[in-house]
This record gives sequence, structure tokens and C-alpha cells, in this order.
Amino acid sequence: MEIIKWSKDLESDVQAFNEEHKFLVNTINKMYALLKEGKKDEAKKLLVEKAVSYTDKHFKHEEEVMERYGYPKEELEKHKKIHRFFVRYIVETLAPQIEKGGDKEFRDALNFIVGWLVMHIKNMDVKGYGKWFKEHRIEVPDEMVEI
Repeated sequence: MEIIKWSKDLESDVQAFNEEHKFLVNTINKMYALLKEGKKDEAKKLLVEKAVSYTDKHFKHEEEVMERYGYPKEELEKHKKIHRFFVRYIVETLAPQIEKGGDKEFRDALNFIVGWLVMHIKNMDVKGYGKWFKEHRIEVPDEMVEI
């Protein structure tokens, strides 16, 4: 069962970032499936060892590419600030909540992550750098970051 389904409206014109986003979506779906199977410890391990570290690498990759291709500085700084908030919120708020709580708290945290990620991709990525790269006819040849 999927908590988040990949769809066309989540795609930007940067293929590497689309692949990284798909990896995050698949990781979240794996966590959700593990939680539904009663494997909370495995789901927590996946969150800590893969999702958070990969998200951080993905954010840095996006920021580096936007900077390299001259994405507007003010928009880039706003994007960076939003990225930092998300990672900090997961590490400082959601992870302790998950650790202390039960399955409901974990599901609530996953629901927040899903909602945030979908809205961020649609509003900041697709309508932000995706649209900007397309308008400026910039093709980003980067490959997706590995974990």
C-alpha cells in the first residue's frame, strides 16, 4: 500500500531531481508499509538511515545546481531556508516524537512528511526552478545523487 503516489504533476524539467524525488517517495512508501506490517523499528531505521540523510543530500544537490545555473539569488535563499526548516523539523521534532510515541505518532509524522514533500515539490520545485529552467532553456545534465 502506498501513502503517496508518484504522478505527472510532481515532475519538473530536471530529470535528476525527478529521480531523487521518486526515491524519496518510494522510501516513504516503504516506511509506511513497514509500519502497517507492525515493523515500527525497521520503519524508524529507514527514516533515520535513508530518508533523512538522502533528503539532506538531495536538498544540497538542488541548491548547488540552482546556484550553478544562476537561479535568482533571492529565490535560492528562500528555497534553502525552507529546506533547512524541513530537515531541522524532522530531526528535532518528528524523530523524538516517533521515538517516544506509538504507531499513531509515526503515522502522523509520515502524514506531515508526505504533505510537506508533495506541496514543496509542486509549489517550490515544479513551479519554481522547474519553470525557471524551462523558461531559460536550461537542461541540467546532472545525475541523481547516490546514498
